[in-house]
Amino acid sequence: GAEVVLKGELSLGGLIAFRILTGYVTGPLLRLARLWQRFQETSLSMDLLADIADSPIEEEISQSQVAMQLPDIVGHVQYHAVDFAFKPGQLQLSNVTLDIPAGTFVGIVGQSGSGKSTLMKLLPRLYTPQSGSISIDGYDISKVNLSSLRSQVGIVSQDAVLFQGTIRDNIALFQEYSDEDVIAAAKIADAHDFVMGLPEGYSTQVGERGTSLSGGQRQRIAIARVVMRNPRLLIFDEATSALDSDTERKVCHNLMQKFHNCTCFFITHRLNTIARADRILFMQSGVVAEQGTHQELMARRQLYYCLYAQQSREA
Repeated sequence: GAEVVLKGELSLGGLIAFRILTGYVTGPLLRLARLWQRFQETSLSMDLLADIADSPIEEEISQSQVAMQLPDIVGHVQYHAVDFAFKPGQLQLSNVTLDIPAGTFVGIVGQSGSGKSTLMKLLPRLYTPQSGSISIDGYDISKVNLSSLRSQVGIVSQDAVLFQGTIRDNIALFQEYSDEDVIAAAKIADAHDFVMGLPEGYSTQVGERGTSLSGGQRQRIAIARVVMRNPRLLIFDEATSALDSDTERKVCHNLMQKFHNCTCFFITHRLNTIARADRILFMQSGVVAEQGTHQELMARRQLYYCLYAQQSREA
């Protein structure tokens, strides 16, 4: 525009008028484009909301039965020929049969998508198997009161959920625990040292969803929280994925010592973390391809051995 004015082909006033008129034309078009984008975002949000609203309500048991309260569990877990699929014809788990004695520390490993997390989500009845059954201490979990089941299972997922409040509140969940108990739980989760390094220690505000903490710090706070509950059955679903390998091994060792009389399932991608587990399950394509101790699996020189050797070379 300035070049045209300098050449005398257009007056300065004409250029200004042109810019003003152009704004009148392009302004509504830009607003229309932004409005369309908002329509798209709203449509996506409505679809997600509809998925939640249309989800079936969790059923305790069939109408013809009366839900029984699950008594205090010991931790003997059994899977009986369990199949599971998100969609018909595509099994995520196929004919899984397991017998885990009470007090066993179980490491679960395998490639991404092999069914590790799905296997564990069946235990607190987050999913329902297509066939087969799962029992705890001989009680079929599909026939027990849901709250009596979940209240006795401690779960820490990969995405640690914290709420706005202090670190102490997030560990104790407002229960009447002493400071010594909170600190002891934090030490097991290897969180005490970094917490004491914060300006206000256990009184530090973590922010909404724990945004003031790193991913690894959030995971350790979530682990300390489940340690405070002291359940008889625990599931750690890649709960240490944001930790470095040394810290993960330390946390895993602490958990083995703390919960040596409890049944614990520990999902991880790092095989050396669970080398001291009582039993290791190697998942592949929805089946338990191998199981045994670290020494037994290494002696077989099959899938577990190959993946362990690969990770050792990469390290």
